[in-house]
Amino acid sequence: MKVEVAIVGNGVAGTACAMRLARHGIRPLLIGPGLPVDRPPLTKSALVKGEPVLLADEERLAERGVDRLDAMVDEVDLGSRQLRAGGVDVDADAVVLATGLSYRPPPISGLEIAHVNATPGGLRRLAAALTDGPRRVAVVGGGLIGVETAATLATQGHAVTVLDLLERPLHRLHDPLPAIASATLDELGVAFLGGVMIEAATGAGAQVTLCHKGGSVTADVIVAATGGRVVSPPGLETDVPLEVGPDMRVPGREHVYACGDLVLVPHARFGPMRFPHWDAAIGTGEQAADAIAGQAGPYERLPYWWSDIGPRRLAEVGLAEAAATWAKEEGLHVGSDAGGAVVCVLVVDEPRRLREARALVQEEAA
Repeated sequence: MKVEVAIVGNGVAGTACAMRLARHGIRPLLIGPGLPVDRPPLTKSALVKGEPVLLADEERLAERGVDRLDAMVDEVDLGSRQLRAGGVDVDADAVVLATGLSYRPPPISGLEIAHVNATPGGLRRLAAALTDGPRRVAVVGGGLIGVETAATLATQGHAVTVLDLLERPLHRLHDPLPAIASATLDELGVAFLGGVMIEAATGAGAQVTLCHKGGSVTADVIVAATGGRVVSPPGLETDVPLEVGPDMRVPGREHVYACGDLVLVPHARFGPMRFPHWDAAIGTGEQAADAIAGQAGPYERLPYWWSDIGPRRLAEVGLAEAAATWAKEEGLHVGSDAGGAVVCVLVVDEPRRLREARALVQEEAA
């Protein structure tokens, strides 16, 4: 099969790249198992419904001019841009690598039974385990995914406990985010156990006990929400994530590009940055498509993420890691660098002010 562009991976980044290429008049082949689903298919509305949210179905892909191969890529020769997937040989003029993250429970004895709801299959299995009335749920991991999952399940009536090595939920994020998360979990009746190192998971079936120094937690359902690891695509010998330029090209490879979680985002203002979020997946996927079409300029898309934690809506524009100081200004949490320039703004429960927050960061870049 001869194609213009083969995209390895049909997550958010790969799908965004495919859709953008089609708008440029370039017909891509999107390769991956199943239909493209939204990321992460693990929290909030998807978890409530028990079904992953599709980015596009067969009809929409066909209408947009995107071909699809329902398969995993087994072999890739990036030098010749030849691939083999599901028994089909593919010869591409250009290749885009968008393999994203893989998710699995931490390597703790017995914890392999935990649900990892970061894949469509994992989400469906978790939903099935929660169907028989309120359940006792233990969530391992107090980052954004773990906190979102815990809040969503508590809102549904489940008794939820979150366990984490760190002392506070969202501990790695800047203040006031840990305090907001902690207060929200308390309001929803979620128990948070911080500073906990799980040593083993024992039992199976109806009850599982997580053993840690100082105690244990018994639950009907265990969810591992400890994040993902970058998947190194077949045929790529370079360490990941890749530091790419604005053209998103894989260093040392002609007509081979990468996007999404595979790359250090080449931001014009903030430099190479690691930003594993939905919006960055879209931005880098579209940037790769623009580069293939010969229309890529500097990568200037502002970092952006949001989170629904129960009734709370959090949104942030800019790069928090670039902030040296934080101050509350007219209800917004504003982060500035060492020179006083605004580099990040956190908006809490006021989504209508997101445009205002974006303008504050953009004004400093002008």
